[in-house]
Amino acid sequence: MTDRKIIDDVRDQYAGVARGELNNDTGAVRNIASAFGYSEAELSLLPAEANMGLSCGNPTALAALREGEVVVDLGCGGGMDVFLAARKVGATGRVIGIDMTAEMLERARAGQQKLGLTNVEFFQTTIDRLPLPDNSVDCVISNCVINLVPDKLAVFREILRVLKPGGRVALSDIALKQELPDGVKQSIEAYVGCIAGAILIHEYRSLMERAGFQSVVVTDTGSDLNAYAQASSGCCGTSVESPSNICCGPDTKTLHDGLASVMQNFDANAYAASVKVHALKQQSSEAVNPLPPITEPVKAKVKSMKKVQVYDKPMCCSTGICGPDVDPVLPRFAADLDWLKSQGHDVERFNLAQQPQAFIDNKTMNELLSTAGVNCLPVVMIDGKVVSQATYPTRDELSTWLSGQHLRHFLPTVQE
Repeated sequence: MTDRKIIDDVRDQYAGVARGELNNDTGAVRNIASAFGYSEAELSLLPAEANMGLSCGNPTALAALREGEVVVDLGCGGGMDVFLAARKVGATGRVIGIDMTAEMLERARAGQQKLGLTNVEFFQTTIDRLPLPDNSVDCVISNCVINLVPDKLAVFREILRVLKPGGRVALSDIALKQELPDGVKQSIEAYVGCIAGAILIHEYRSLMERAGFQSVVVTDTGSDLNAYAQASSGCCGTSVESPSNICCGPDTKTLHDGLASVMQNFDANAYAASVKVHALKQQSSEAVNPLPPITEPVKAKVKSMKKVQVYDKPMCCSTGICGPDVDPVLPRFAADLDWLKSQGHDVERFNLAQQPQAFIDNKTMNELLSTAGVNCLPVVMIDGKVVSQATYPTRDELSTWLSGQHLRHFLPTVQE
């Protein structure tokens, strides 16, 4: 199947969903959104036409959006994430929705009119050809769309082009844990349903790095992909306003029912995952590959594998990149730790909120916490020596310390 045919099929199928009756007042549709991270408070802010049960995450919860920022939503559909983002960036900010399907944008503009939003605009185009100038956007979000695009590298390069230096992406998408069975891989229903077009998690990260992104983190959220089957026409659910079952219509049956049929004989969760993706554009305006292979001189410095331990301040999760206010340093540091693991180093990370026993068991950490309190966190230790505290070191600093050069530490190692 050619790329052109795939794009046309995707457009036709999603146009059918937009013409149908699935909406935010449908119980099953709201259940899908809830399963992928939307709160009831967020859903209550949306016009009915914005949500059609097509999400695989909640990118606005990952993006740490701030007032006055310019945000682009790729594959915005009915405007669900555009409208949530518009509230966060405020009147001085701007949110731009991009979609190739006229019927989806018709829904989105109807929702915009209902909400009276003046800081929102929509464009009809494919997401590999954005009608935006270079270096003009603070943040790019997307929800379960990039997996549908045949040329994903072109999309990532286009995102990088429009981002300002230091700009960021926060994506929700589907990626693969392992290769799909041939039957699923060849299924147009599975492709349009965001499964067959997905790529392996490590390939996703690699393509973003090839495009020029730095600090790329792709994380499996653990969400149940079988939630999509709830919106098949056999179980459309009930309207919030009407307790009786509503008709989803023949157009929507193609997408949701087709995917539900595929999943009857296929364990989607064994092969695919809902992922959250964070990445940054480097501060300089010229994009380069931020994660080149380790060079020979550095290899020579790393004479032996080291044990690296990171003791974090209390956070919502082990990485700290899943909450509403993401520090841009955190995805960069998480990517640096992944890089250390790829070089063969033994890396452990502990979160005071979730793993307090690890802090208790380490005598050096006990001494630090008793004298400096939690203000000393984060603490980085290499082979039992404290090399950094109260800040996240850069990759260059980690490389220097791991090579044994200029190793510094704040406290002597306490003998266990």
